[in-house]
Amino acid sequence: MAKTPKAKETQKAPIAQDDSNTPEVQKPTKVLLLDVKAGSLVSEIRDETVSFYHNGDELEVDIRIKQLPFAVTDDLHRRMNNKEDVTSEWISKALVDDEGEQLFTQQQVEDTFVQAMGSAIFDKVWGIDNIKKAVEKQVAKSKKAS
Repeated sequence: MAKTPKAKETQKAPIAQDDSNTPEVQKPTKVLLLDVKAGSLVSEIRDETVSFYHNGDELEVDIRIKQLPFAVTDDLHRRMNNKEDVTSEWISKALVDDEGEQLFTQQQVEDTFVQAMGSAIFDKVWGIDNIKKAVEKQVAKSKKAS
């Protein structure tokens, strides 16, 4: 499962070291705007494993998530913030097969997903983990500053 090619490979920034008892804060990886302009971030596909409970059993499913362009996600965010349910639409647009093609229609998501699985997948698609990481990073920075 190959990743989307990038115009230039980026290097991971070293982890900041501190002698205090605060957690380590990893510096962000730099990207070049020319690479972004060439589409290096859009349509990247990442593999995730999602865990959920169904009928008392813990289940896992492997998924492939395609990074959607800003215009698509911005519209979905705006509609979600206006209390419109966009969950199944967002999942259907983001889940792809091994060739990067859309795996489910919106109707298939609505008809075949159970609540626990849909919620767990949406958390990965929407990027709730990224929000959690950003909050943890802010907390670590504020602890370091005080």
